[in-house]
Amino acid sequence: MALDTLIPNALIPDARAEAEYAAHAPSDHRKAWGQFFTPPRLAALMADWVAGARPGLILDPAMGAGVLTRAALARCPDARVVAYERDRAILSAADAGGAEVRHQDFLRAGWEEYDGAVMNPPYIRHRALRDHGDMRAAIGARAGYAIPKSANLYVDFVVKAACQLRRGGRGAFLIPGEWMGANFARGFKQFLLGPGGLQQVVLFSQRHVFPDALTTASILLVERP
Repeated sequence: MALDTLIPNALIPDARAEAEYAAHAPSDHRKAWGQFFTPPRLAALMADWVAGARPGLILDPAMGAGVLTRAALARCPDARVVAYERDRAILSAADAGGAEVRHQDFLRAGWEEYDGAVMNPPYIRHRALRDHGDMRAAIGARAGYAIPKSANLYVDFVVKAACQLRRGGRGAFLIPGEWMGANFARGFKQFLLGPGGLQQVVLFSQRHVFPDALTTASILLVERP
């Protein structure tokens, strides 16, 4: 079924902020920050899943230029959305749509609870991470499993965001599909099937998600048990 038939056009955010930023941001900067933008129709579908929990407070842990934040507000106009973003360059081009924006690292932030979460976290391989061990250990301790040093950064984001969902809260997380066969993902899978509350996995072929990157992609739909 085509995405066009699933979500009303009024709920699909525009991507002008993303397009403008991508046109001017150096490719090495985007690569260093692991930035790949969520297509608007996928953003709307993700927000639709989260809306099923009737959220009053929604988290976007890695806002980027704001497409998921805007999708969440379009689908849940009465909700409060809190969005985190570290990169000052992308913040200057972002359209947060009225969300509360926090210019800080979500992984180092507190453990406030949310009714819903939408996220396309940064994709950064472990070899590029620096001074990350203590933070990763703290997240793993909270989640109940040791996140291995070989894990991509998106694992930390998914685990922490899932742990911050209230009971019955829903999350929709867009990440590469590599985790399904990666060596680092054994504990990650156990977490998702247990306290992570995984309900469904949506898989895409390489050509269907990111127009500027050849990568596998998946959406994790979770609901906190």
